[in-house]
Amino acid sequence: MAFLRLIRVQNLALIALTMLGVSLAVLERPLTTENRVSYALFIASTALIAAAGNAINDYFDLRADRLNRPNTVVIGKRLKKRWAIIIHWGFNAAGLAISLILSIRYHSWFFLFIHLFSATMLWVYSVYLKKVLFWSNVSIAVLVSIVPLISLIFFMILDVEIRYFELIGLFSIVAFIGNLAREMLKDIQDMEGDHLINVRSVPLVYGEKMARLMVSILCFACCIPFGWTFYQHSNPTMNVFFEVFTISILICSITGFFSLLGTKAKLLALMLKISMLMAVISLFFL
Repeated sequence: MAFLRLIRVQNLALIALTMLGVSLAVLERPLTTENRVSYALFIASTALIAAAGNAINDYFDLRADRLNRPNTVVIGKRLKKRWAIIIHWGFNAAGLAISLILSIRYHSWFFLFIHLFSATMLWVYSVYLKKVLFWSNVSIAVLVSIVPLISLIFFMILDVEIRYFELIGLFSIVAFIGNLAREMLKDIQDMEGDHLINVRSVPLVYGEKMARLMVSILCFACCIPFGWTFYQHSNPTMNVFFEVFTISILICSITGFFSLLGTKAKLLALMLKISMLMAVISLFFL
């Protein structure tokens, strides 16, 4: 249980679910058995890189987490600190090894590059970017939002017929905005511990009120790409997709409204996670 908490197994499951949803949404025809195995390996390598990033982030956040969330701290209580380092390097090595195999198999360095980039960004985030105003939030939001895009690129490399290219772009834009808002909410939750380790987060630099206003603006901003895409692409065959995605956007907008009312950041962050889950589920209805 401690190990699963360290690697954030629920977040890894959401990554896998997103990539599976993209495959079901964009493929005109089922993949061959060999390509299905390759895509499963691509999903596994992506999850491994993310898990490694989660482990090293907890390692560097230990002092702050002891203050922010003492009851859920894993490192030092249930796992020794060295295990976070071992998991980080081991999972990164496994993820990059799979990426190298895929790069050789499909004659494209994209697989190795994207996971090397992601692993490096997660390390830099944990060591440096986490303390840099605003860019810490942007870096994580970017890494989350490119998950559906790298899935799309995988199928383009396979040179198979794909559809709904613009809708996956919409999904990525909404994922970026929503995760940016969620990262700011997490900063509000972690203000006390972040102050201890000299993190320059938005609520610490500009105040909680300004951070909540920015969260609200971001939540409402999700309506713009959704509305434009609905206007451009809505048709009877996509009714269920847009209905489920509408629920996601509605939850996101309600979160923005409650943020202005001063609702607890922890509850708001949970609402955004539910919103993201609904958005992922909508992919299965394309």
